[in-house]
Amino acid sequence: MKDKEQKYEESFRNFESGDYSRSDFKRVNELFESGPESELNDTLHENWQRIPEGASHSPQVKQILQHFDQHIFPVKQTVVKLMLNYYQRIAAILLIPIVLFSIYWFVNDQKPGEVAMATIVSPMGARTSFVLPDGSTGWLNSGSELTYPVEFAEAREVKLNGEAFFHVKHQHGDKFRVRTSGLTVEVLGTQFDVSAYSEAENISVVLKEGSVQILDKQDQATYLMKPDERFQFDKQQNKALISTIDAGEFTSWTMGLLQFKGESLEEVMNKLSRWYNVDIEIRDDQLKSYNFRATFKDEQLGEILKMIALTTPMKYKIEERKQNQNGIYEKMKIVIEKK
Repeated sequence: MKDKEQKYEESFRNFESGDYSRSDFKRVNELFESGPESELNDTLHENWQRIPEGASHSPQVKQILQHFDQHIFPVKQTVVKLMLNYYQRIAAILLIPIVLFSIYWFVNDQKPGEVAMATIVSPMGARTSFVLPDGSTGWLNSGSELTYPVEFAEAREVKLNGEAFFHVKHQHGDKFRVRTSGLTVEVLGTQFDVSAYSEAENISVVLKEGSVQILDKQDQATYLMKPDERFQFDKQQNKALISTIDAGEFTSWTMGLLQFKGESLEEVMNKLSRWYNVDIEIRDDQLKSYNFRATFKDEQLGEILKMIALTTPMKYKIEERKQNQNGIYEKMKIVIEKK
């Protein structure tokens, strides 16, 4: 039992320092969601004693609370928004949004005839599971948001900004659509992954089981996918590339694996930025085109950067976090340069 308590305490300490692994994240989240109350109380009490009385007004806590507020998105229609309901001294203990995606609150002021919408936000550095009104399930990757009706009517339609893996429940004759900024994915019942971050140049659809239809912005069918195929759409050039792949490699993020299969260093750093909630800047254009292959599970960011630096002509430095005029600390920034 002592070993288990020490692990919880170690995870809390890692959160405080900002250098934490995904197992730390999972352990603390499990402690809050389902851990024994005695362990939760003991861990919080020990950390609580180290927090000064004025900590609730410290720049760190203000930064945390503002970060929470940034994930409460105003929507014209009635929405389900994500929020964190911890007190400020608890925020001072954790120093990061541990369960930002765990608690919902409802706005009940929709106008007559207006469809109530829900928005799920998966914060940077986290993966969020979801269940849709029709029983379809899935995972939302870090830095992503999914908007859908609280109750599906005739059409089952969701809107995605970011990456999500869907396990769509089959309903005879009732299609399911995922709308993104550049295309729409239409299915009856299947398992597939859609990556459509608004800032990315490409949209990617990977089919694991079943079949999906790719629709353009005018909802015209363009391609019928088969399992283990990847459909990549270049938003700038309006061109598509279809390739045969192992779908499991592209959906392994749902199991906590961070895989790179020959992606460019620019793509690698973009993924790390979302995965660990940091800003990464590559200051040499030649470095951006280097390819990298590796698989990581539950590794700290520093260890991953060291591994990349060993196999590519890059070096990195972590800049000191700056405080803005409001007393809020900026995200950690990492600068990538050529050796």
